[in-house]
Amino acid sequence: MNEPLASGAPISASAADAEDDEISLIDLAIALGEEKKTLFAFPAFFGAVAVAVSLLMTPIYTAKTVMMPPQQQQSGAASALASLGALAGIAGSAAGIKSPDEMYVAFLQSVTLQNALIEKFKLQERYEAKTLTDTRLKLKDLVRISSDKKSGLISIEVDDKDPAFAAELANAHVEQLKHMLGQLAVTEAQQRRVFYEQQMLKTQDALAQAEADFRAAKESSGMQVTAVIAEAGVRASAELRAQIASREVQLQALGRFATPQNPDLQRISSELSAMRAQLSKLEQGTGGADKATPTQQAAVKAYREIKAREAMMGVLTAQYESARVDEAKEGPLVQQVDVATAPERKSKPKRAMIVIVATLAGLFLGVQVAFVRQAMKKSAKDPETAQRWSQLKKAWSLR
Repeated sequence: MNEPLASGAPISASAADAEDDEISLIDLAIALGEEKKTLFAFPAFFGAVAVAVSLLMTPIYTAKTVMMPPQQQQSGAASALASLGALAGIAGSAAGIKSPDEMYVAFLQSVTLQNALIEKFKLQERYEAKTLTDTRLKLKDLVRISSDKKSGLISIEVDDKDPAFAAELANAHVEQLKHMLGQLAVTEAQQRRVFYEQQMLKTQDALAQAEADFRAAKESSGMQVTAVIAEAGVRASAELRAQIASREVQLQALGRFATPQNPDLQRISSELSAMRAQLSKLEQGTGGADKATPTQQAAVKAYREIKAREAMMGVLTAQYESARVDEAKEGPLVQQVDVATAPERKSKPKRAMIVIVATLAGLFLGVQVAFVRQAMKKSAKDPETAQRWSQLKKAWSLR
């Protein structure tokens, strides 16, 4: 007799729980219904405010340009390093920049480029910034530079209230980057060209000094230095100087990639030291000018220096022209894929999104306020709860 009753007890309990849940949901619906004015007033108010604010906000236009950075050309680098012998293998492992776009993104975000744009477009006055640093921060907020890892293309997006100015500023980033790269040696061929330019300038100065010394020595000797005396030892000295210049170029290029313990670097250093020692011994002799006076010997030495510098100038000129050819083969550093044009539609503010978010926020707040109001009404009907509210008010009263 007791078993049916015992088995029936859980069934009654679960039925009671289900009834309580149903009642609680109904109570919630009733509570929201009683506060329907509050429930709908909040989202309506928030939505209306969002509409008004979005209409008052200044429209912002976004102009976009896409550029392609220079790609690493293995053929050009290999041919350039072929003249340097053992450097080819080292450069193959060292030239490991698979995505050079990151470097060009850093160039676009550099202080030098930003300052040039700020000065060109008077951005400090346009953005009403107090300092140049504030102007750069504002420019950084309005300009987005990103690279696509798959394609390697770099996109530049500029926000401004003037669509034409946004497009102009976006395109100016590319132009200013081209100008900056024209002053920097970025690629391997450019680095070689800059190096040979510097060496040629030094050699030109040394050649001019040698010519001045030779003229002074001739005037002091009071006689013309004959070609037979002057040419003695010049040819061998010039050839040796040219070989030394070539080894110095190899050593400097190799030093960019290799450590001091590299066997090729040590070998070239040893060869260079031996050549310099041989040149020193060669130039200490007087050759066919043994019987000449000290003043004549000085003139001969100056003449030999001129010929040696001329030979070195010929080597450097040939290397410089080769570097220029390799640089031309690399093509333009930066190519603009898409030129920015004045956008026809605004990108900000997104009024529909603002109104939807504000309305949902108002609805959520309205539900919370409705539940609080219902809870306060119920607590006011309960004497014990009402007494506690009275005590709470009295405790926090300033009187």
